[in-house]
Formats: sequence, structure tokens, C-alpha cells
Amino acid sequence: MTASSGSPGPTLSESFARWIAALSFDRLPDEVVRMARRCLLDTLGCALQGSTTPEAQLLRKVRDDLGGAGPCTVWGTPGGVAPQAAALLNGTHAHLRELDDIGGGGHAGACQVPAAVGAGELSGADGRAVLLGLVAGHEVSARLTDAASYDTMTLRGWHTTGVYGALGAAAAAARVMGLDAATTAHALGLAGSYVGGTWAFMADGAMSKRVHPGKSAETGLTAAVLARRGVTGPAQVLDAAWGGLFATYVPGEADGLAPLKDLGEGFRIMNKGIKPYPVCWGINSAADSMLTLRAEHGLAPADIRRVRVILSEMSRRMIGATGVETVLDAQMSVAYALAWIIVRAKLTLDEFTPEALRDPTARALMARIELVVDPAAHGERQTVEVETTDGRLLSSRVEIPRGHWEAPLSDAEVRDKFLALARPALGPSTEAAADLVARIETPGALPELIALLRG
Repeated sequence: MTASSGSPGPTLSESFARWIAALSFDRLPDEVVRMARRCLLDTLGCALQGSTTPEAQLLRKVRDDLGGAGPCTVWGTPGGVAPQAAALLNGTHAHLRELDDIGGGGHAGACQVPAAVGAGELSGADGRAVLLGLVAGHEVSARLTDAASYDTMTLRGWHTTGVYGALGAAAAAARVMGLDAATTAHALGLAGSYVGGTWAFMADGAMSKRVHPGKSAETGLTAAVLARRGVTGPAQVLDAAWGGLFATYVPGEADGLAPLKDLGEGFRIMNKGIKPYPVCWGINSAADSMLTLRAEHGLAPADIRRVRVILSEMSRRMIGATGVETVLDAQMSVAYALAWIIVRAKLTLDEFTPEALRDPTARALMARIELVVDPAAHGERQTVEVETTDGRLLSSRVEIPRGHWEAPLSDAEVRDKFLALARPALGPSTEAAADLVARIETPGALPELIALLRG
């Protein structure tokens, strides 16, 4: 019986599992396969860049603590490690610089690509299976937001990447391994039993946010492995009236029937955004607005008297940081991002170095940026108003930021982003890795790619 509907029939996770198990690569439209490849390429690039950061040095020690040699790969490093360690580190690396994709219920790529590739290494599956797994995972994690939206979960304090991300990762891993519907349902039940991830990191800039997609990848892959070996998970993990995810996390606010509406009509992976800037996606609307105003009016730091950012309460909680002490603080601060756009007319990794955090010009500009909550506003779009020293009042609002699926980066831009991010880790093999992803569904491409990722 479904707790959400009160009528006999499959539960929500069982319905998802039947769809996942029946999904066939040969029936995927070309544009869906293309999007799955884009997701794979972008996530690999973000993770490879992450593997070269100071934080990755800490994680390398964690890898050693979590076990010795194993069948799976931490991208950008030699040798093999235990599957859980690979998923944890790859997902965390992908999120270390806030450049990983959006859509699919959060940072879906950073959760699902490590789980899917790890499942492929464990089971000997090919690149077609990995792409199919990404399509399956995005369908699950994205549709969960139909029951309880990103806004609803965020205002409750839940980071959807740490909640929905693990279920999407389990779906991806289960499909890569070729699990049947009943076993896939157990994998979803197990994953849903262990999800979590809160916004408490906003109080002090803690690294826990970086680890959320890694934990989701680890949880999802582990759940699929457990289910494959006969461990069972709760069928009503999502829709049970007592103990179900929605009743527990967002009591009284979820529509438990919504995720299955029109399942099988279209593919949610098509609603996938690829980031152009290394900041929380919630900043991208304001960033594009400030880039436009600066370019159109030739603004320089000396021209700025005051900036007002009009935003929702949810956005204020997410991107309203003003006490910027760490890179994470900066990447969650719309004031910091706008200050650097005024200074340099760009927003890249160069603006998030230890030296940039201490820059006196940017710091002075941050003090002139005011955040104003509009009680009627919802979501992650902002209006940016600039008052100049010569009395001009300028305003801009971008509803569809660059990188959104309705304003997507071109395939060439996604490739260029990968090359720039991956080159520090892969060196002369970077172009070859991108070429392999472009034909990942062909025989032998996945193991060849994994060999390059090990250096």
C-alpha cells in the first residue's frame, strides 16, 4: 500500500525501480545521450580540478585511512581504492570549487557520476551503462523535488544534494549494475534510509558542504552493492506515514503522488545546468546582472556609491554571507562575487584564492553592497540596483542565468571548461580524455578513460 495515496499498489520507490530496470539505452533520444555525456565530462573536469586543491591533500589521507587497494579509481590519482572511498572522494572533489552542475535535485552530477563510474568498475559495465545510469539517476532525484521542492527543503534546513542526491546515486549505480526492479527498489530503500545533509555549514564555512555529494555518491553506491548481495531496504522509504522521508523531513508539506506524474514522458536530465562561475548557483542571476551593468555602463570601483541586491528570504540564507573568511564563505556570498565583478569584470577561480579573499578593494566594495529581502520573492533570482557616485540609478534582473538549461553553454564551451579544469591533473592526456568521453558509449572507451584518469 502506498502511504501517500492509501490505495493498494507499488510504493513510490517500487514504481521508480520498475521504470529504472526497464530503461534501455537504445531507446534514449540522441539529445538525452548528448546531455548525459555533457554531465559526465563536466563532472570529471570539476573533480579533476578538485583533486589538485589543498583540501584534496586532506582527503588523500582519508583515502588511506578508509582502506587499501581496491578496484575503483580516485580520478587524477594513481592506483585503485575501495569503492566507497573512490565515490566519497570523487564526489567531494567535484564540489570543492562550486563549479559542478545544477539540476536534478541539487548537484546531481557530483553525486551520480562517481556512483555510476564506480559501479561500472565494480561490475565491468561499459560506457553505455554509465550514461544510462546517469539518465536514471537524474530522473529519480529531479522528480523527488516535485514532491518537496528545493525551496521547501532548503527553508527547512535540508541540502537536497545530501538528501535527494543519494537516492539518485543509488538509482544510477543500480542501473549500471543491471539490477532488476525488485533489487533496485531495495537499493533505493537502503539509500533513503541513510540520507542527510543540512545547511548548518553556513554558520562557519565548514567543509561539510563539500562532502555532501561525496557522501551521497558513497551512500548510493553502497546501497546498490548491498542490495545486489541480498540486503533489503524499506519499500515505503519515501512515502511511509511514519518514518518515510517526506513525512520525516518536510511533514505536511510534500505531495507524495507528484513524482510519478508523467513518468516515462521525457527525461529530466535535460533540465541540467552547467556552471560558468565557481559560486553557488543562487548567485548566478546577480552575477550576470552585474556583468551586464558593468559592461554597458563602464563601471569601475570608484563609480560605485551603493549596490542593492533584492532577493528572497531563501536566497538571503544561502548567499547572504558577509563575514568572508574561507573560500567556501566567498563562494556562498553574493556580495563577494559582485565586488570582484566590479573590480575585474569576471568571476573565475582567480577571484577565490587566499590572496583574493584579503584584497582591500574588494573588501571595501563589499561594505557598499546591501541585501534587501522581498517578502513576496521566491527562488534564486535577484534584482541588482546600482547607485553611482555621479547620481545614476541602474538596475538589472536576469531570470535565466548563463549556464541554465534554457541558456546553455555550448558543447565547445563545456569542452573548454573541462580542458581548463582537468589539465593540472591530467597534463598532456587531457585532450585524449575529453575525446574518450565524446565516444564513451563505444566499446572499450570506458576502461581506456579510467586508465587515463589514473595518470
